[in-house]
Amino acid sequence: MNQKKQLSILEFSKLTGINRDNLRFYDRIGLLKPEIRGENGYRYYTRRQLGSAYLIGGLRLLGVGIEDIRRYSAGRTPEEMLSLFAEQEGHIQAEIARLRETSEIMRQYADMAREALRHGENEFTVAERKRERIFLCPPFPAARDEDEAEIGAYEYAGSHGINLGYPMGVMVTREALLSSNAPPVYQYYFKTGRRGNAWKPAGTYAVIYGRSESRDTLDIYRLLELIRAQGFEVNGNAYGEYLLDDLAVQYPAQYYGRVEILVKYG
Repeated sequence: MNQKKQLSILEFSKLTGINRDNLRFYDRIGLLKPEIRGENGYRYYTRRQLGSAYLIGGLRLLGVGIEDIRRYSAGRTPEEMLSLFAEQEGHIQAEIARLRETSEIMRQYADMAREALRHGENEFTVAERKRERIFLCPPFPAARDEDEAEIGAYEYAGSHGINLGYPMGVMVTREALLSSNAPPVYQYYFKTGRRGNAWKPAGTYAVIYGRSESRDTLDIYRLLELIRAQGFEVNGNAYGEYLLDDLAVQYPAQYYGRVEILVKYG
């Protein structure tokens, strides 16, 4: 089969997927020099150099730096290859885990937005919820500044290796809901799935939707009144979450939330 022995930089670029600027850069640093330089200064590559080009492209795809590739290319051995690949496999698995976590966070926000669009302002409903894993932060006194408390929750979760992109919520215990002697104590949580340290239990929840610029002022007390009026009893904690926040809307006044309380029939 008659094959062309020389490849222009344009042809070599098309075959390897390495753009011409990068090929010129690889030439300057001695990583991949064209085998032939024409009298007119044009670069020409040979078929023998395709393997080296694909090697460089593959290593760059793995995230290997230029200097590391240059050292490896200058003295490659099976042992060096195995060592390099083992190191890069660890990086690849970590990146896969990061991408999966990012995908999970995006799915959560999308599900929450769809829920917000299905329910109107001040809508009351009763819903069955599955058990949900959450990362629960320590409680903070109601008298503490809300901004300070929320920042503290982010700091606490971050110090425990939690991805702070997960949606956040606020929990009020059943005991606090039923007590009239003191303002409730709040606990922030993150919807972390498998990485949680606590459970939001499965069961029947009374739910109310509405706008609020503050997670902990979502209408818990109005919901308690509706629960009693519907013949339910409080059977667990209250959970408040933004379904739409600054990721989805332009202004805080447009924030849209949900508060729900585990209940049972009286």
